[in-house]
Amino acid sequence: MTRAIILFVSFVFLPPVASLAQPLPDLPQLVFDNFAPEIREHLRKAYATARARPRDAEAVGRLGMTLHTYEECEGAAICYERARRLAPDGFRWVYYLGIVHASLGKHGEAAAVFKEAIRQRPDYLPAQLRLADSLLAAGRRLESLPLYEAVIKKNAAITQAHYGLGRIAAAAGEPAGAAHFRKAIELFPEYGAAHYALGLVLRDLGQADKAQEQLVLSQKYKLSRPPLDDPLLGAIAELNAAGAETLKRGVILESAGRIAESIAEHERALVVNPQLAQAHINLISLYGRSGQFEKAARAYRAAVAINPNLADSHYNFGVLLARQERYGEAAQAFSRSLQINQFNAEAHHNYAVIIEREGRLDEAAEHYRRAIENRPGHRESHFHLGRILVHQSKLAEAIEHFHQTLTAEDEHTARFTYALGATYVRAGEKQKGIQYLREALKRATAFEQTPLVTSIERDLRLLTN
Repeated sequence: MTRAIILFVSFVFLPPVASLAQPLPDLPQLVFDNFAPEIREHLRKAYATARARPRDAEAVGRLGMTLHTYEECEGAAICYERARRLAPDGFRWVYYLGIVHASLGKHGEAAAVFKEAIRQRPDYLPAQLRLADSLLAAGRRLESLPLYEAVIKKNAAITQAHYGLGRIAAAAGEPAGAAHFRKAIELFPEYGAAHYALGLVLRDLGQADKAQEQLVLSQKYKLSRPPLDDPLLGAIAELNAAGAETLKRGVILESAGRIAESIAEHERALVVNPQLAQAHINLISLYGRSGQFEKAARAYRAAVAINPNLADSHYNFGVLLARQERYGEAAQAFSRSLQINQFNAEAHHNYAVIIEREGRLDEAAEHYRRAIENRPGHRESHFHLGRILVHQSKLAEAIEHFHQTLTAEDEHTARFTYALGATYVRAGEKQKGIQYLREALKRATAFEQTPLVTSIERDLRLLTN
C-alpha cells in the first residue's frame, strides 16, 4: 500500500489460534526503520509498555490500537487477539479485532468476532451494523437482512443500514433497492456510494436519464461517506500522531495571517494522515475565509465522518453557513455544537445573534447571558444583551452591560459608547448621556467611521439645542 510516510515493519508471530484454550499468540516483534520521528516515538512507547506487561490486556490492547491507527492491521490483529484472551470480557478488544479482520478482507472471521462482541454488548449499534456488513460482504445476505432491519428499528437515522438493505435488494434483482438507496440519500444527500448504487438500479429499470443523474452525483461525492457515531473507533483515530507537526506549522501560519500557506500545510498533514480530524476542522474555517465554500463543506463532512461528536466541527460549519447567509442552517450547526459543548461562548453568542434576528428575544438573551457566564469579557454579548434589555425597558441593567463593553479601545468602542450614551439619555440622565455621546464622537472620528459620526452629531444637535 502506498503511503506518504513509509513504514518498514516486519512481524514475527505465531499463527492465529482458533480456540481460546490454545496458548496466547506472541506479541509482534517490530523492526523499525525510516519512521517519521513522531510516529516512531509513539510506537516505541506503546511497544515498550506491552513488552514490560505482556499479560496486561490494557497494555497489549493499547499497542494494538497504536498499530491500528497507523493501518498496520496484521500486527493490530495479533495484539487484539492476545488482549481478548487475557480479558475475555473485554468488549473493546473483540470489537477492534472484528474491525481489523474486516479491513483485511476476512469477512467470515470478522462476522464471527462481531457476533461475540454483540453477545457482550447487545446495545452497541455500530457492532450490529458491522456484523451485518461483514455477513453481506461474505455473501450471507439472508443473515444480514434482519440485522439491518433491527438497526433501523432502533435508530432509523443510521444511513448505512438503509444502504445495506438496498444492496441486498439490488443483489436479488428487486426494484425495492431503489427505495432503500433513496432513503439513504435523503438522510445523507452526499452519500456517493448510494448515488452510484441507485444509478445502477435505475439503469436496470430502463430509466436512463435518471440513472445518469445519479451516476454524475456519485462522482461528485465519491469521497464522501455518512458519519457513524462510533466512540470506540473514534478512540483509534485520536491516537494517530502522523501529520501533527505539519498541522502545528499550519496553525502557526494561520495565526500570522498567512492563510494560503496555512491551507497548504493542513492539506499536507491530511496527505500523511487523512484521519486527522483537527486538520479537517481547521480547514472548514480556512477554506471559508478564503471563499472556497465547497471545499469547506467537504472538510466539514470529512470531520463529521471521523467523529460526529466534535463540537468545533459543527461550530466552524455554522460560521461558514452564516458567512453565506444561510442562517437557518447555521443556527442548527451552532445548536449541535452546543449540545456537545455547552461552554463555548462564541457558539452561544452566534446562535443568539441568529435567533434574535427571528424575534426570539428572550431566548436570545439567555444565550447571550450564557456566553457571558463562560467568558465574562465577551463584549459583543454584553452589547447585544444590552440592546435587548433596552427594548424591554430594563434600562439600568442595560447600562451595566454597556459599561462592560468599554474595556478595550478599538474600532468597536465608538459604537458601544454611543449605545451607552443613548441609553443614559433614555433613562433620564441627559447630561451623562451627552458626555458619553461626545466620547463616542471622538472615537468614531479617530477611526474615520463617517456614518456613525453623522448619527452621533445629529443626536447631539437635538440634545443640545
